[in-house]
Amino acid sequence: MAHPSNYSDQQSLIAFKASLLLDPFNSLLDWSPNHTFCNWTGVTCSSTRQRVVSLNLTAMGLLGPISPFLGNLSFLRVLALRNNSLEGHIPCQLGRLFRLRVLRLSYNKLSGSIPPEFSLLSNLEAIGLGENNLTGIIPPFLGNMSSLSIINLGDNVLQGGIPAALGMLSQLNWLYLDINSLTGPIPVALSNCTHLQLLALDQNNLNGSIPWEFGRLSELQLLYLWGNQLTGEIPTSLGNWTHLQLLSLDQNQLSGTVPLESGKMQQLRWFGLWGNHLESGSSGLSILTVLTNCSGLEHLDLGSNYLTGVLPISIGRLSNSLSYLDLRSNEIGGNIPDEIGNLTNLTEVHLDANRFKGTIPSALSKLPNLERLTLDTNNLHGRIPKIFGQSKRLGLMSLTENMLSRQIPESLGKLPQLRRLYLHHNQLSGKIPASLGRCKTLEMVDLAHNKLTGNIPPDVAGLQNLQFYFNVSRNLLQGSILEMSKMIMVLAIDVSQNNFSGSIPSALAS
Repeated sequence: MAHPSNYSDQQSLIAFKASLLLDPFNSLLDWSPNHTFCNWTGVTCSSTRQRVVSLNLTAMGLLGPISPFLGNLSFLRVLALRNNSLEGHIPCQLGRLFRLRVLRLSYNKLSGSIPPEFSLLSNLEAIGLGENNLTGIIPPFLGNMSSLSIINLGDNVLQGGIPAALGMLSQLNWLYLDINSLTGPIPVALSNCTHLQLLALDQNNLNGSIPWEFGRLSELQLLYLWGNQLTGEIPTSLGNWTHLQLLSLDQNQLSGTVPLESGKMQQLRWFGLWGNHLESGSSGLSILTVLTNCSGLEHLDLGSNYLTGVLPISIGRLSNSLSYLDLRSNEIGGNIPDEIGNLTNLTEVHLDANRFKGTIPSALSKLPNLERLTLDTNNLHGRIPKIFGQSKRLGLMSLTENMLSRQIPESLGKLPQLRRLYLHHNQLSGKIPASLGRCKTLEMVDLAHNKLTGNIPPDVAGLQNLQFYFNVSRNLLQGSILEMSKMIMVLAIDVSQNNFSGSIPSALAS
């Protein structure tokens, strides 16, 4: 039973439960006047006054509105209702919880705006309202909450600009404002939050440049700015981010060169600049050389820019932790250096849509962990290295639109994980290797626009796991296509412009 001094706490909790529409796991089954409410699930009381100081009902599947009676829990310091199905507006009465330090309502279905009454929560240290359907603007009064260290308003439908007042939060460590509809420039004032470790502003409509003053954020570890409309050059002051581990500036309109000061970020693990207007400048691809200072680099994406020059042999001295390398859709030329084979932990290599020439280096085909390789739309010639048959994890190989010649290696049939094979628009000749029929994981095969001869081997024509398409059009193939009726899962078959004869198997109709 409740003592008269804390009776209001019990009644507030009972009102909250009564407002819920569904408690699917019976999490609040013990919320009964027959039990001491300080022992109820999710409730923590102070040891002296027996007043509720924490209400934590995280991930209990609760459905319904948040009762305004929670605003009567005047001693509450922690309110955590995240990861439920709570809906409706956030009650303005929560603004009466002047002792509140932590408010976590993320991952619900809340709507409406952030209540202006929250300006009274002067002791708040962390506010989490992300992953809801909140609208309106980011209230500038958040800048007056001098104790705030964490703000999560990400993945809502917030509009307007980022308030410069947030720059007054000297204790701020994490700021999530990603996945909204925010507009305008990034406030220079945020550079005053010198304890900031995480800044996520990605997937908005922000414009303008990245403030040079951000170089003051010397404790920054994670910076997400991708998916905006940012312009201008990447500030060289990023060299001050000696603790930075992740930099994601992808899908913007940034121009100029990639600063060589990037090599000073020696803790860097993720470097993403995909989809901008960056150029090489007079230093060529020296950025790849300076990044060898980043001994823990795992992800490097400079694709879809205007980079020129040739790959330096120093690429082989990049971190041995590197697993993802993407330089696609640039204007890089020259040969692919053998030194790339030193990066033995690479799982994905994307060098397509460039101007590479020469042959495919055998060192590339020896990478033991390689899973995806795209070299299409270049000027590569010569043969496909037979040693690719040793890449036991290779699932995608795309070498299309080059000048590759000679036979398709039989060794490709030894790739146990191969799912997609794209070799179209080359000058490959000889027969389709029968060994491909042993690749039971194959989903797509495209060998069109080559000079292949002979029959389609029965084992290849009988690949029953092909799901999407089988294309051998525009070759010099001959013989029957009767065996292809075994491709019972395939969506499309193209054998046009060859020399096939005989009848079309009736089984294809099914």
